Amino acid sequence: MANPTQFQGSKRQLMLGGALALANATLGLGPVAAQSNDATLKIAVGFPPGGSGDLFARILADGLREELGRTVIIENKPGGGGMTVAIGFLRSPKDGSQLMLATGSTAISAPISRAKPPYNPVEDYTWIALLSNAPFVIAVNPTLPVTTLKELVAYAKARPGKLSYGHAGLGTTVHLAAELFKDIAGIDVVDVPYAGSAGAITDTIAGNVQFIVETSGTLLPHHKAGRLRIITTMAEAREKIAPEIPTSREAGYDLLAGTCNLLAAPLGTPAEVIEPIAKAVSRVMSRPAIQERLSQLGIQSITNSTPAQARTYVAGEIARWTPVVKKLGIAL
Repeated sequence: MANPTQFQGSKRQLMLGGALALANATLGLGPVAAQSNDATLKIAVGFPPGGSGDLFARILADGLREELGRTVIIENKPGGGGMTVAIGFLRSPKDGSQLMLATGSTAISAPISRAKPPYNPVEDYTWIALLSNAPFVIAVNPTLPVTTLKELVAYAKARPGKLSYGHAGLGTTVHLAAELFKDIAGIDVVDVPYAGSAGAITDTIAGNVQFIVETSGTLLPHHKAGRLRIITTMAEAREKIAPEIPTSREAGYDLLAGTCNLLAAPLGTPAEVIEPIAKAVSRVMSRPAIQERLSQLGIQSITNSTPAQARTYVAGEIARWTPVVKKLGIAL
C-alpha cells in the first residue's frame, strides 16, 4: 500500500507535468520536443571501421551533412554480429538525434541465428528506409591453387576439415551465406569468426584462413592488387564493376546472397521528427554522384524507399532465411 508521502510526490509530479505541458503548448512545442536543426546527428553502426556497412554509413553521413546542414557523426559499436548496437539502440532518445544504420546482419541474420533473440527486428524499431543491397563474393588467398568455384569445392573435398574461411562474425549475413555454400557444395571447412570483416580480410591475405565471404566492393581493391583472388559472386548476374567474375549459378551452385543497409529510428519516434530525415535520405540516395560512388563499391543504391517498404523487406528476409538457419542447425 502506498503511504501519504508517495501520494504527495505523485501530486507534485502531476502539477509539474501539467505546467510543462502548458509551457510547451504556449511555446508551440509538441509532447516530444525534437532536436533543433543544428543539433548533432549520430548514426550508430554495429561493426568496426573498414567493412562495407561502415563505408556505406560514412557515404550516407557525408550526404546528410549537406542536406540537413547538421553535424553528422558515425559511432561504431561492434559486437554480436551487429546485435550489440541494436540492443543499445532500444534505449536511444526518440528526438531524431540518433539513428541506426542496420546491415542485413543487424536487422535479419544475427537475431534469427540466436536461440533467444534479444529483440524483434520487425516490431522493435521504426524503419525509415531500405537504402541499398550488395551481393557477396568468395575470395581466396592467391597461393591457393584454385581459380574457380568448382576448383575450390574439389580442393576442399580432397582435404576435409583442413581448409578454413574467415567472416565478419557469428550470425552475420556472410556467416549464413558461407554456411549455405558449405551445405550446397557438400564440403567440410572450418569457419573462423572475427569482430568485423577487417580482421577476416587481413588473415585471408596473410594465409591464416584460405578464403573469405564478403561484399565485392570491400574485396575488389585487394583482388585488383593481387592480395586476394575473387572467384565468384553470389549475385543474380555478373556485376558491372567486375564483369569478368562469374556468378555461382554459372558454376552450378544456386547461391544468391548479399547484405543490405537500412536506416532506423528508435520505436516511438514521432512522425514529424522522422519525415524531414526521411526526405533528406531520399535526396541523398537519389544523387547521381552518390549512386556512382556506391556502384564502385559494388553497392546497389535504392531510392525513394518508404518506412512501410523497409519494414516489409525486413519481415520478408526474416521469413526467407529462418528456414535456412534451422536447416543448417545454427543456434548461437
